[in-house]
Amino acid sequence: MRLYLNDKPRTFVLTTTTHALIIRHPNPTYEHEHRGIRSRILGHKRHHSEKDDCKVLVEFVLKDYINLSSYRDVTPKRNKLLGFIGLLPLKGKVFLGFITHHEHVASPTLNDKVYRITGTEFYCLNSDEYDYIFDREYDELRYQDEKIKYPGSSVRKLLSSGAFFYSRQFDITSTIQERGIGTSDFKLIADASYFRRFSWNMFMIEELLEFRNRLTLSEQRLIDETGFLIVIARGYAKTVNTEVAGQDALLTLISKQSSAKEGPIFGDWGCDGNGCVANYLESEVILYTEHFCLSYVIARGNVPMYWELENKVSKNIIGAGNKKIVFPRSFEASQEAFTRHIDRLASQYGDVHVINELSDKSYKGVLNASFEEQVKYFVANRDPATSDFKFQYTHLPIPSARIKRIGYTSQNPSEVSSQVVNSVKDFGALFYDDATTSFVGKQLGVFRINSFDSLNKANFLSKVISQEVIELAFSEIGIHLDRELFTSHAKLWKENDIIITQLTLNFVSYSDKLHTSTKSGASSVKSHITKKYLSGVVDNAKPNELVLLKLLGRLQDQSPITLHNPLHDYIDKELAKRSKEFTSESDVSVFASTFNVNGTFYEGDINEWIFPHGKSHDLVFIGLQEIVELKPNQMMASDFKNKTLWERKILGCLAQQDKYVVMWSGQLGGLLLLLFVRESQVKHISNIEISFKKTGLGGMAANKGGIAVSFKYSDTTMCFVSSHLAAGLSNTEERHNNYKTLIKGIKFSKNRRIPNHDVVIWLGDFNFRIELSNEEVKSMIHQKQYGKLYERDQLNKQMANGETFPFFAEQEIRFPPTYKFDNGTRKYDSSEKQRVPAWTDRILYMSRKNLIKPMDYECIDNIVFSDHRAVYAIFQITAKIVNQVIKKKLSNELYESYNLKDGELQDLSALTYDLGKKGSDYENEKLPPPSSDKQKWWLDGGRPAKVTIPRLAEQGNDLVVNPWHPINPFVATSEPEFVSRKQLETMLN
Repeated sequence: MRLYLNDKPRTFVLTTTTHALIIRHPNPTYEHEHRGIRSRILGHKRHHSEKDDCKVLVEFVLKDYINLSSYRDVTPKRNKLLGFIGLLPLKGKVFLGFITHHEHVASPTLNDKVYRITGTEFYCLNSDEYDYIFDREYDELRYQDEKIKYPGSSVRKLLSSGAFFYSRQFDITSTIQERGIGTSDFKLIADASYFRRFSWNMFMIEELLEFRNRLTLSEQRLIDETGFLIVIARGYAKTVNTEVAGQDALLTLISKQSSAKEGPIFGDWGCDGNGCVANYLESEVILYTEHFCLSYVIARGNVPMYWELENKVSKNIIGAGNKKIVFPRSFEASQEAFTRHIDRLASQYGDVHVINELSDKSYKGVLNASFEEQVKYFVANRDPATSDFKFQYTHLPIPSARIKRIGYTSQNPSEVSSQVVNSVKDFGALFYDDATTSFVGKQLGVFRINSFDSLNKANFLSKVISQEVIELAFSEIGIHLDRELFTSHAKLWKENDIIITQLTLNFVSYSDKLHTSTKSGASSVKSHITKKYLSGVVDNAKPNELVLLKLLGRLQDQSPITLHNPLHDYIDKELAKRSKEFTSESDVSVFASTFNVNGTFYEGDINEWIFPHGKSHDLVFIGLQEIVELKPNQMMASDFKNKTLWERKILGCLAQQDKYVVMWSGQLGGLLLLLFVRESQVKHISNIEISFKKTGLGGMAANKGGIAVSFKYSDTTMCFVSSHLAAGLSNTEERHNNYKTLIKGIKFSKNRRIPNHDVVIWLGDFNFRIELSNEEVKSMIHQKQYGKLYERDQLNKQMANGETFPFFAEQEIRFPPTYKFDNGTRKYDSSEKQRVPAWTDRILYMSRKNLIKPMDYECIDNIVFSDHRAVYAIFQITAKIVNQVIKKKLSNELYESYNLKDGELQDLSALTYDLGKKGSDYENEKLPPPSSDKQKWWLDGGRPAKVTIPRLAEQGNDLVVNPWHPINPFVATSEPEFVSRKQLETMLN
């Protein structure tokens, strides 16, 4: 494999002996050679957005079709390019990643090899700023200094640490049972829904996988077998030599860590909305001889529920005795995540036997009791029609002291092995007979070891199960195995325990190690809040964790790569035209409400608020403000007591009409966001993330700010936002700045922000006031002249001018101002301050392609405990549902029809063959004359730079805007929109 570079236009070509992968960027920059005015001129011409930085052009062609005479060979002289691992966007640059060093660590079979990655390199696609890396004769000291500024250096170091491995013969994310044995064909499985979790460069290769899947089968085989697309895993892999019945054998253990969980991947955390848990690991033990192959898979991970480990912060160093398990979501929400976790295992492996090693003492006992309640509910409420797998549960706590006494030996403790032997027999194992080239048996179920941290105890139980499988499998065919084999087997598992523990603890989140830290309470709380609320995106991480997030594409400033090639663009265009063939629509009813509760929990009836028309809705979105009294100490931290009370009260009210699940609840100071989903609709919800931003006291305090939840309803992305903006009649500018802080600062994974959703509902106490006197406002309220009041509303003016909440809409306001009342009365503020009534509590919305239809907008007059009134809105959202099977079939048909119509794929690259000739010659390009006071180079045709505004004609017939015409377009008026200059002068006089 060799790498070639054409300098202008900047193009990389990666070649094997027969084929080439051409990679370009539409907007390359040339830092070193063009720093003068010429580069600035070109920079103006190439002005592009952040999204353009992540666009890449890719083509796969026969090598013989390319003229490489203008290209220079930049293949490392001291190293080899062993495989291409994808495209990594960092800080506006796109980097090509390559494996340059490896060492052979495992051979599951004679023909398969697993390599540990010990060296990688990254080359910048869209800039020549880092081209010094190509020069291996470069001064080493200067090279080290330059690397400090090099955005890819941390990822390069991470991937070269020895924790990652790959194979050229098979997809490293797969198991033998999945990919098969006895065939030399490479079978890519990393893009499957289950196995993609083990691909740690999925962010780098996702678009390349889509590109590869649209090629012909022969081209796909070339991509897979030549290293053009390498999938890498993280964990442990090793093979040792042993004997079975006097014959040489290979004993292999491969353990793969999962990167699928949103939020913290390692540490004392539960699961996400998709049922993916922290510390998830899949281990496969393989015993191979010339005559047969045995394979067995065991899965382990943290408890599949919503839970967190909270430490009570005090002035003293936090001790283990202060640990407490917190359940941030409802039982029903955890049950949904638990069900998704188990169903995914069952769909992949068949039957599931959960071995729960949690202790029933201390804080782990609390977690264990809650988990067992989840198991009981799951078993009692399973639907036989959809859950056709066998589910078993065993509580098997093992004290750490007992494991230390037993150790990793060739003997299994009988009290443990006796608990698993029946399932071992039921599940069977993959057993391949080479003589008949057939499978004698297959694994029909999986053990899922449930653990607090998925480390030492889970590893020991995995070793016990693995050994029982090997012993039973060979005893059934009459082969007696030497103890030496089991000694080697135990050593592999012991080494696996050491390596996996290191890989986990080195990248665990801060809050997992609070008990060993001397950090202040405020710092601890900040870390806890950050981890708690930033589900998909974490920007406050320690260096090790930060580089891991960078690799996975989870930093806030990372946008995914978008690949373009003629075929790709053609298929996307045709799919868009024929979208009705695989897309259907469903109406989703949404109830959204905002309520500033003035630091009070209301004990009374809330049915009138939650069911204003007596009907239930699919999604219920509630935003509460000031759920706690905002004293100085509570502005920096949070009291979660009222959060729990409000959540239970609203859920109890909803349960009177239908079953609901608390899909997410999040608190920031006095701000609370609650998302309830009708139980029948939960199956459509996925990809839940939450983000928050504080605006109070310059972003330090939680008295003001916003919380946002992002999720997908089928294939429609939605974002619900709850916020509390700055108070005060004259603080319009500060409220505007609050809005800008939130719209820019609230981010989700893959650099998505609030507007990057199909549907947005934004509600809260916005604190915008009415610019009239108290007497004028109250008089208009009495006369119900809400239209005239609205004309003087600050938010209305801001939105009309396109300043605050541009592109958002609001339903017509037909209710009186909702602030400020005397608590417990219907009387507006009678205190000394005499605050002017205002519509501070608002609900705005925005959508693409008119997906959202407003149905109602009102306030609740009869719940009067607060100085605000609850405001609600009802919407109908048209959600898009995509049938992925039909879409995939149609995509394949379009690919075939394109080839039939336009010939072989290689013909698409005709424009690429002489890129060096067709690109602009920057050195010889004719530049415009320099600018002067009278002329600027960017104005075409020699037009003058000075702009002259003609005076109005003296005769006064020119029309001008009538200043007396009403601003509000809905107000009936006899005033003309335009008047002549003469008429205007008459009116003014």
